[in-house]
Amino acid sequence: MTEQQESQVKPQPTAVVNNSKSRSGTVLGGVAILLALGLTGGLYLHGHQNAVAQQAELAQLKQQLASALSKIDQTSSKDAEQLATLDQTQQRLQGEIQGLQNRVLDLNDKRPNDWMLAESEYLVRMAGRKLWLEHDLISAITLLGNADERIRALNDPSLMPIRKALAEDITKLKGMPRIDREGLTLKLAALEDQIELLPLSTVSMPEAKLEADQAVTANPDEWESNLKKNWVKFTENFVTIRRRDGAVEALLSPQQEIFLRENLKTKLLQAQISVYREQQTLYEDSLDKAQRWLTQYFDTENSATRYMQGEIDKLKGEQIQIDYPEQFKTQAMLEQVLTERLQRILASN
Repeated sequence: MTEQQESQVKPQPTAVVNNSKSRSGTVLGGVAILLALGLTGGLYLHGHQNAVAQQAELAQLKQQLASALSKIDQTSSKDAEQLATLDQTQQRLQGEIQGLQNRVLDLNDKRPNDWMLAESEYLVRMAGRKLWLEHDLISAITLLGNADERIRALNDPSLMPIRKALAEDITKLKGMPRIDREGLTLKLAALEDQIELLPLSTVSMPEAKLEADQAVTANPDEWESNLKKNWVKFTENFVTIRRRDGAVEALLSPQQEIFLRENLKTKLLQAQISVYREQQTLYEDSLDKAQRWLTQYFDTENSATRYMQGEIDKLKGEQIQIDYPEQFKTQAMLEQVLTERLQRILASN
């Protein structure tokens, strides 16, 4: 082979290499395209699933919203019905009130004196409250008198039975005993202030037994007795012993004395409270115990103690409880007359 021929044959391996590279690039490109298509399909599938889930959730929310709107519409409808009913009720009540006001004005024009009669009935009820709740006898009599003045001003002969009943009620109250509660409590308070000044009783010693006569006789036969008497007479200036019969009561300690005086004050205070509550039994028991303590623990020979005992004796005789009438005759009569007149007026309308 010639050199020219060798030069023509040498480029052939280069062509083979180029063909091999072209096939490898084609394969890689195909793989890349497949990967891209797979990734795109996966993304599309994932997005499609999310879209379906969101659409389902949106549909559920729309259903809940529709249900809530339906309930709101129903509630609004019920509220509207209730408001309409309330408006009708209010209009009806306003009409009734207006009618009652017109009737009251008509009654006032026809029977103006009936208001004075109603005022008398109110005064009688107030008198009962003063008497039974507060035990205020004077105020009760005054209120009944004011009620009688109102009825007398009406100048109505048909009301004479009521005035007669009023007079009987007033007379019955005036005949009851009057209790000076303020005076009684002031006296008890004054005695209470004097307790600290009262002296306690001292130790009471029984009388000593006197010895027999120690005079010496002139009889020689009594020499032994005379000797004994002389000896006693000689020694009596040194030591003297006398016998006393009976128990000796010990004095109170300072603390017991304080308790005694405070308890005595408490009993007098209980008596004061009993006066206002009209508790006769408690009043007398408190004074009895106070008087017993005075006699037992205080000096009964002292003028202050004797004065307090005398005052307690006087206070024990006071009557602090009154039997009040259970009701007034006038009360029922006034209520009956007012009811009858009101019924006649309403019937005439």
